[in-house]
Amino acid sequence: SIVMVVFYKPKRTDAGYKRFLYFHFFTFAVVSEVSYAVSNFRSGLTFHGWFCVFRIPIWCLAFRLGLKLRESAGKLPPQELSDFLCQTVLVKGTAAMGTMLFFSFETVSCFISQNSLSNGQCSNTSNAAAFLSMYLAILTTMSIASKTVPKSVQRETAVELSSIASLKGLKWWQQIQGGLMTITAIASMYLLGNLGVEGNEDSVVVIVGATGLLSLLVAGLVNMAMLVLTRNSHQQQQRNTTVQSPTTQRSVRAISSGKVEEEMFAIALI
Repeated sequence: SIVMVVFYKPKRTDAGYKRFLYFHFFTFAVVSEVSYAVSNFRSGLTFHGWFCVFRIPIWCLAFRLGLKLRESAGKLPPQELSDFLCQTVLVKGTAAMGTMLFFSFETVSCFISQNSLSNGQCSNTSNAAAFLSMYLAILTTMSIASKTVPKSVQRETAVELSSIASLKGLKWWQQIQGGLMTITAIASMYLLGNLGVEGNEDSVVVIVGATGLLSLLVAGLVNMAMLVLTRNSHQQQQRNTTVQSPTTQRSVRAISSGKVEEEMFAIALI
């Protein structure tokens, strides 16, 4: 919900709405994470507690980058802005929440079959569902963020399909992002295999889930940071260019970073 709230009204820049965004983010990233951390520490789950604390600065950095991309989305041409709000924010955000409900129902189904909430037999299912939901939320955020910049900037961050096939010619941040998302994909397959599995809590599920989550968080931050830097560079070039000379564009088959997130988003829904 925080993602949809941030990007839903990008043209609103009044102080009251910004205070609302900061309040909404504070309750999500600080209050909830601190509550989870305290609860885990009291239950003796030290790793879970520190993991909640570690996520707070990551959420703060992501929110800061999100506000910059929100400002960029507000400057999109009317048609691109309309497509962004309708096709990207509303459609993808709603679809993601529906899939998260499916993961939640898996946990509820396990609890019903066990007829108990405290015997610990559904810990693996609940942990796997929680991590998969977070993966999907981050992938949705990355997909939405990639559409906040003009199409000209999206083309500058595109990756040629020949480069992906040969693993040559990729920029350093594209290589890092690809490697991290591969780790997350492997973790996702392991977590999907643990949905509906009853039994005592397996620490491997938590470790694998946390590894995939951290990898995806870093990949998302890299993606958002490069979008902001590319947008700023593009704007600076437009200011410095007074006379544009005709250029010959090479026809290549390329795929943007946003397209990669869209494909992963579709796979996640399946």
